[in-house]
Amino acid sequence: MVSVHRRAGRQPAGDDRRGGSNQVNALAAELARSLDPLVDNLVLFETVDSTHLVALRLIDQVDVEGLVLRPTVVIADAQRIGVGRGGRRWVSPPGGLYLSWLSSAVSDHVVARLPMLAAAAACLALADAGVDEAGIKWPNDLLVDDRKLAGILVHCRRGTVNRVTVSLGVNVVPIIAPVEGASRPPISLAEVIGAEAATPARTGVAVGFVRRLVEAIADPAPALERWRRRLVHRTGDQISVRTAAGAIETGTFAGLTDEGFLRLGQGPGERVISGGDVVES
Repeated sequence: MVSVHRRAGRQPAGDDRRGGSNQVNALAAELARSLDPLVDNLVLFETVDSTHLVALRLIDQVDVEGLVLRPTVVIADAQRIGVGRGGRRWVSPPGGLYLSWLSSAVSDHVVARLPMLAAAAACLALADAGVDEAGIKWPNDLLVDDRKLAGILVHCRRGTVNRVTVSLGVNVVPIIAPVEGASRPPISLAEVIGAEAATPARTGVAVGFVRRLVEAIADPAPALERWRRRLVHRTGDQISVRTAAGAIETGTFAGLTDEGFLRLGQGPGERVISGGDVVES
């Protein structure tokens, strides 16, 4: 593990006994330079259970100890049990991009829009890496050629101060292992922009995502408009939606509410779905 704490004035430091390496140290140093001053703490693992689970444990620790949650990024080269939406597994081989951003500087009216803002930020970061054709499957899966390239997971612990984490997983290298619940195989950055370009692009995508996300939180309207333009669904499309409660609802895409919730046409009426994900379209 490599940990950078700017406020403590410490420099990136690796520990071979804990899996550190010169390569990880170099990546940590590059990220620390590029993310300054947007992030106060950077934690980088070669391998971890899940950056999202690490983020949730950090939030627990902050709550128990009464600490201030400063902007933090947790990033890993590989995950043993990567977490996807609905508790599904995110296949996370070495060489991918697995990142969680934590903050307590997100207001109530922005929290509900975080999934959309994060998807828009990821689209822009990927476009900077040469992925111009990424579309968004509601609410925040990123697709290329109808295959998943990246996914986003958002968690908020509400209170006097909201503590949030936004996790991003990008398939940088080809995914060989079967993917739970996937009707089509995922696609990787290597397959879209080429293997030689994909690995060096990983750092740029990580930095671009954090920068664009912070900008979107500060000014949501432009990011929400980009998110709407990137949606792959069209009015009348037949879709199946897994709701936050786990039920599968089928119908037609009838548009979005002002909040970005999905309007699902069912017979003569429609149902508004505020949380879940489109599983077939």
